[in-house]
Amino acid sequence: MDVANLGTETQNDNFNSDKPLIFIGGLPGDAQASCDGKGTLEAIEVIKELESAGIPCCLVGISALIYYGAGRVRVVRTKVHSSVKDKSILTFQLQDWEVCVPTDLHDRAKAIFRTEFKSGIYDPFPPGHVQVGSLHHTFPRFKLRGVGFWFLLIPSEDCHFECKSPNLERSKSGLPYPKLDVFAQSLLDMDDRVNLTDLVDGMDLSEEWSLQNLVLDGTTDANWAERKNVKIRSSVPLTESSCLWELSAAPFSRREILMDILEKKSNRIGPERSKEYFVTRFRLRGSADPRSEFRDSK
Repeated sequence: MDVANLGTETQNDNFNSDKPLIFIGGLPGDAQASCDGKGTLEAIEVIKELESAGIPCCLVGISALIYYGAGRVRVVRTKVHSSVKDKSILTFQLQDWEVCVPTDLHDRAKAIFRTEFKSGIYDPFPPGHVQVGSLHHTFPRFKLRGVGFWFLLIPSEDCHFECKSPNLERSKSGLPYPKLDVFAQSLLDMDDRVNLTDLVDGMDLSEEWSLQNLVLDGTTDANWAERKNVKIRSSVPLTESSCLWELSAAPFSRREILMDILEKKSNRIGPERSKEYFVTRFRLRGSADPRSEFRDSK
């Protein structure tokens, strides 16, 4: 299935096609978000609200990984409905856009959208499920009223970098993201190997680039992990197994983590892709920097 084109069947009301009908939506009665349900234009409006109030902000998580070329998608299938006119209906849910703001301005950012709630634009929305090593279930979550679009406001301390203008760059659509070195360093310091691996493969990062742009001496930030674990423990019911929600707080060598990821770039290219044409599992040989594309809508 071509995830990049989700929603086009529904918009065209193409009941004559053999393909299933596809809906990327939210609550019953919601309009589909912009860009075939991805919500790029709605995200731009959220950023404008924050920046007009003098609050620096940027997109992190899946949005940043997509911007930097990783093969991530914003939508996940949630249901397969019974047929309509002999056609199956697949329903997809848009994942939250993750918006990072300075920790000391987090409450102020939250207040902006609670004010907008009063004017009927954004609604506070219940948090998602608890996830291992995550505090997302504790952060303010909002939904654009009448549209299948959600976003989280995340304090920068949770992202392990300073959310300020010198650390940010703009996409071709004008959306702010952490600069490549800032983003890579934060993932390394947090020992977030899954996302760091996707970033390496999306941008085809090299050892030379890493040595020039990253701090590789020392270890991952075990103190940061332990502070986050304290917050996780306070946010979930304490049981014999509640420790399984926590991060590993053991320090590991930054250099060893990154070099291991870099050395295995070629090994991660699956059999469905020819190494003759692919330099990483996400990048064709000789392909342009992903940031030169309009990737915000992917």
